[in-house]
Amino acid sequence: MPITETITILADLRKRYPGIESRDYAFRRFYSTEHMIFFDCDGVSEICLTEAITRIDYPRFVAYVVVEDTSGHNYVMDISYTNLGKETLEKFVRRYPGQLRPSSEMALQLSDRKYVEYIGASYED
Repeated sequence: MPITETITILADLRKRYPGIESRDYAFRRFYSTEHMIFFDCDGVSEICLTEAITRIDYPRFVAYVVVEDTSGHNYVMDISYTNLGKETLEKFVRRYPGQLRPSSEMALQLSDRKYVEYIGASYED
């Protein structure tokens, strides 16, 4: 389970998208490169990750994506989804590409923005 600090992921984004806007404070401290999940932890990161991906009582999940506006400017957008059925974060992450991403892309197109890249997901407690 490769785990890194979120600051490393954000630095990589800034290299790939010079001038990208990102509200760094909105991200949790750690990132699982295997699961593409941002999470917090005060102990052993592998244990915290397992707890984060298997918990069923999060009220909402968040998908972080890179978006491009009509001027070509990139920014990180967080898209929130209500957890309606006691879903785990792990299941949400698996479901996002096929079921939720297409509607997000369509909504962005309708507002003349472009969905560029999925960065990862997280949770709201």
